[in-house]
Amino acid sequence: MKSIYTLLVFLLCLFVSSVQAATYQPLLEAQQLSAALETNTALHIIDIRSPADYAAGHIAGAVSAPYGQWRGPANNPGQLADVAYFQQLTRQLGLTDQQPIVVYSSGANETDFGATARVYWTLKYLGLTDLTLLNGGFKQWQQALQPIEVGVNQPLASNYTVQINARLAIDKNELLAKITQQDTNYQLLDARPPAFFEGKVKAPTASTGGTIATAESTPFQQWFNNYDTRIRSTYEVLQLVREQGLDQAEETVSFCNTGHWAATNWFVLSEVAGLPNVRLYPASLAEWTQSSVGLPMENTPNRWEQIQANFSKLVSE
Repeated sequence: MKSIYTLLVFLLCLFVSSVQAATYQPLLEAQQLSAALETNTALHIIDIRSPADYAAGHIAGAVSAPYGQWRGPANNPGQLADVAYFQQLTRQLGLTDQQPIVVYSSGANETDFGATARVYWTLKYLGLTDLTLLNGGFKQWQQALQPIEVGVNQPLASNYTVQINARLAIDKNELLAKITQQDTNYQLLDARPPAFFEGKVKAPTASTGGTIATAESTPFQQWFNNYDTRIRSTYEVLQLVREQGLDQAEETVSFCNTGHWAATNWFVLSEVAGLPNVRLYPASLAEWTQSSVGLPMENTPNRWEQIQANFSKLVSE
């Protein structure tokens, strides 16, 4: 009996030691990243701003990987590329699972944060787990008077093999099954501003206004400070989560128009609040409303409201 117990303990220790813990917290402030750069030369920094912004100045050692490289086609920007494409991209950027990866964007506004959150989610979906974001982006880096460099950094290619973590994503068919089966073990969160949820406005990629049936409105803007474009403190985030009862479901699904704002909700709930089983619907309403078969929606405008909206759009143009 004692030998069996000893074997079980050994196997448990072996399993724990094989799980690589993240080097840093999911969010780093500018000063924290600056300190990390002084002590950790293995940091791999990804700048997802435009090539022009990158060339004008970036964090020392950062490599350029514009956000467009992580997105889908114009009619469905949230659609995931195939594994072969991401395999090539991660290798070109020199990414491996043996080094911490930091992602940052401009920090110009709250919507911009969704870009970093979406890239973070994509990297985690591809099997990379030692990840962190610069809270407030390059804007906070500059305001903290941290040094920048110009020129282009060319990373050494890696041989990383993508390992898809399918549990982080949900596709159209699985979501439809949850809705039609009236699954009560999950919550479906619409990350868009209330006007989108209520069907008063719609994105160009959506064929109709409204929201996916059974969804709750959980606007992504609420997670940010009132005075800048950084994510609130963990304490404040957890307080908002408890107040809205977002920690009660066994599983959470986040969506928006194209999986951009929804990535902010996913990041905050999964990585900051630490909720289990938080998933992203990458293609979101662009795919859902463009389906050849009508899928369940709520808050859709009636025919007269659609005519009025189209007329208003023509007049404004």
